[in-house]
Amino acid sequence: MIKSKKLQLVTVLLLACFCAPLSGADPNEVSTELKFDIRQGLPQLKHLRLKGGATQELYTHYAVLFVKGKWSNYGRSVPIEEMLETSAGQSMSKRQREVISNRIILYYDDGNTISNYTYFQLLGVSEDDTKKMVEAFIEVLANKTNKQMQLFLSKRQKYQKEIDEIQKELPEKQKQYDEATEKYNEVKNARYFPQNPQESYRKAMDTIFQMDKTLDILEIELAGIRGKLDSIESYRRTKRLPRKDMSDVTVDKLDQMFIEQVVELTGVETRKEAALRIRRREKEFLVLFDQQGNLEIEVNELKNSLRMSENNLRSVEKILADPVPEMLPPKVFQNKVTIYPLK
Repeated sequence: MIKSKKLQLVTVLLLACFCAPLSGADPNEVSTELKFDIRQGLPQLKHLRLKGGATQELYTHYAVLFVKGKWSNYGRSVPIEEMLETSAGQSMSKRQREVISNRIILYYDDGNTISNYTYFQLLGVSEDDTKKMVEAFIEVLANKTNKQMQLFLSKRQKYQKEIDEIQKELPEKQKQYDEATEKYNEVKNARYFPQNPQESYRKAMDTIFQMDKTLDILEIELAGIRGKLDSIESYRRTKRLPRKDMSDVTVDKLDQMFIEQVVELTGVETRKEAALRIRRREKEFLVLFDQQGNLEIEVNELKNSLRMSENNLRSVEKILADPVPEMLPPKVFQNKVTIYPLK
C-alpha cells in the first residue's frame, strides 16, 4: 500500500466532510449558504427548448448560478424525481412541483463560462419557488458527490482488505510451493534427470500404463495357478477315502505338482507386488507433479491479484488525494445565485 502524510490528511478531511455530518443531520441537507441576488434587469435568456410562449405562461422567475466542475450529465438529464424528494423540493408549492414534473426546467452550458464551472439556469413559478429549485438542485448535487466519494472510499477499503488477505495467505502458500518444488525436483532428478517436466510426466504415465497391462496379465496367470492348485488339492483329498484306490506314485506326483504350483504362485504374486510398487511410485510422482503445478498456479494468481489490488489502490488513493470537484460538496461560484424575473 502506498501511503503518505498528505494522503492520510486528505482522507481524514474527506471522511470528516462526508461521514461526520451524516450522523446527526438530514442526508439531503446542504451546508453551503447561498446568497440570492434579485435583479430587475433581464439579460439575454439562454435557449430553454420550451415551445412558444411556455416561458411567459408557466414561469415568473429564473435563477442563474455557476457550479464548480463538469456537470453536463445533469444538464442533459435533469434529475427531477431526485429534486422533488429533497427537503427543498418537498417544500415547493404544489404548482411548482406539478410544472417541473412535466417540463424542461433547466439549461446548462459548460463550454463558455467561468473556467471549470458549469453554468445553470433554473426556472420557477415564483421567486420563493425559484430559490427552492436552486436549493433542491444543489442538494441533489451534494447527494451525488457524497455517493461518489463514498464509492471511492469503499473501493479503497475493498482493495486494502484484498491486499491484507493476500499478504496473509501468500507466505504460507509460497512455503507450500517451495517445499513441493524441492520434493518434486528431488524425485524427478533421481528418476528422470535431465528430462524436462513434460517428458518426465509422459514417461511416468507410460510406465503406469505398462504396469496396468502387466497387472492384468499377472491376474490371469494367478487365476490359472489357483485353478490348478484347487484341482490338485481335490485329487489329493481322495487318498483319504477308502473307496478310492490311488497308488503312491500318483500321490507323490500330485504332491510334486502342488509344490511346483505353490512356487509358481509365489513368483507371480511377487511380480504383482513389484508391478504395484512401480505403479505406486509413478503415481506418487504424478501427484507431486500436479501438486507442485497447482501450487505454482495458486502462488502466481495470488501475486497477480496482489499486484492488481495494489495498482487499483494506488489509483484510488491518487483520486482521493486530489479529488475532482464532482466528488466534493458542490461549490457555487462566490456562493452567489442571481434571480431574474420573467414578468
